[in-house]
Amino acid sequence: MSDDLILKIVETLAGEGGRRIVEVLLNSQSGKSDEEIAQELNLRINDVRKILYELSKHGFVAYIRVTRGDSRWHNYYWYTDKNMLKQSVDRRINEVLRILNERLAYEESQTFYICPNDLIRYTFDEAFENNFRCIQCGSELVEVDNTRTVQYLKNLIKALSIFQNI
Repeated sequence: MSDDLILKIVETLAGEGGRRIVEVLLNSQSGKSDEEIAQELNLRINDVRKILYELSKHGFVAYIRVTRGDSRWHNYYWYTDKNMLKQSVDRRINEVLRILNERLAYEESQTFYICPNDLIRYTFDEAFENNFRCIQCGSELVEVDNTRTVQYLKNLIKALSIFQNI
């Protein structure tokens, strides 16, 4: 997986600020404090901290906590590397693929009906329980052809699978 693709994924999940912070950390040998990052990128410290926590939540960055001398204060040095980024992206892709596969299985295993007036979608069981009538307006339900949805999900899964374990 190319560095540009990884950085594009980081930007999609954490914004342009997240991408810029990851780029700074990738170029750092021993990590940087949030103050150093804020100063280098000319950003507010609170904005940098917020982005760092978001990046950390996704597993793109991590930190080392260092105690300042004899005090109770701590400095946090943030770091990342290409392996950490790649593993985080792989985990995210695998999670999205799992969700898409579950949705595909659901779409393929059900027959759906829709109300032509208010467009509420019902499974066969829900429609059967309501005598194939809409519970909102009482209109007769119409069977839905979801082959386009199934095909879209299959194409999306195929496209994402290309990036799996690259």
